[in-house]
Amino acid sequence: MPGSPYLDEEPPGLMTWPQLMRILLFIFIFEVFVGTWVWTQFPDWRWLVYLILGIDFVALIGFYVWTTRVAEGEGDIE
Repeated sequence: MPGSPYLDEEPPGLMTWPQLMRILLFIFIFEVFVGTWVWTQFPDWRWLVYLILGIDFVALIGFYVWTTRVAEGEGDIE
């Protein structure tokens, strides 16, 4: 991989951005289909869609805070 900090190959178990984005995209598309299905077929369960959206929102904020802490050098592992 051009510009890679690894000389030969990436270490095993390392989650790279392309891998992470594929996983997150799959989860997001799955949630959209399930949320749409629940919203249209089970109106009494719409609270479940709101719960899933809330969990996604909290996870997004947590991921943002975590990545900015690491970018500023506060979360470095020594």
